Amino acid sequence: MSNKRALGKGLSAIISTSPTPVSEIENIVADDKNRVIEIDLDDIIPNPDQPRTVFDESEIEGLAESIRSVGLIQPIIVRHESGRYVIVAGERRYRACKLNGMKKIKAIVIEADEEQNFTVALIENIQREDLNPIEEARAYRLLINRFKLRQQDVAKKVGKDRTTITNSLRLLNLPEEVQQGIIDKNITQGHAKVLLSIEDNERLLKLYKEVVDKGISVRALEKMVLETREMEESGKEAKKQLKNPQIKKMEEELIAKLGTKVEIKHSGNKGRIEISYYSLDDFERIIEKIK
Repeated sequence: MSNKRALGKGLSAIISTSPTPVSEIENIVADDKNRVIEIDLDDIIPNPDQPRTVFDESEIEGLAESIRSVGLIQPIIVRHESGRYVIVAGERRYRACKLNGMKKIKAIVIEADEEQNFTVALIENIQREDLNPIEEARAYRLLINRFKLRQQDVAKKVGKDRTTITNSLRLLNLPEEVQQGIIDKNITQGHAKVLLSIEDNERLLKLYKEVVDKGISVRALEKMVLETREMEESGKEAKKQLKNPQIKKMEEELIAKLGTKVEIKHSGNKGRIEISYYSLDDFERIIEKIK
């Protein structure tokens, strides 16, 4: 029993403090051969928090053929829950054994709480490069939301820097159609990064479809976005220059009086005044001046 507790502690330390490759985690757990048992496949359920949602069927078939030839070399890792076993690591091996029509599988049962279970699965898939960028981002988001982790906590657990986690999560701000395009490899993460700089969703989707239809490169897309932005800025500047001299003079007087950016938008006999503030203190200062 003491050996089991020590093993659990070691697993926890590996998961929470270092980007240890999952193969090393599995080797540590499997070090005690006496713990390898056989479990009915019917008593095993996949991890409900499995980050990967797309499995390569040809890869599973290849693994199944290997298992038929030499047997299952590496046991899967599971945890006990409500009379059944939940896979912590080794879902592809599990699927390959099922494909072979096997009734039992070699496994090691560990004690792992939900966060450790999910983190092991996440580390396994990220390090083996099996997740597409959207699955990876959704996995990070699930860790953050479910376990109330900060981005730097997630970065530490999976052996990435915080900027990588931040940039990955930003992909989830894209429209669903574009996210699916990343999953289907219609566009790259490089394309996605450029598209994220576009605030107008309608224009973003239009550019996305153009990229897919015409096979536009990342560099060409960057150039298109930059040129459009420059045209928009030129148009805004031209509008400012065409502004009624009297309105422009009022604007300048308000800027001098309030000490902040002021814009008067006038059309016909009506319009509106936009006053910018940059903090609550700045807001209170402006209100005092208006009073």
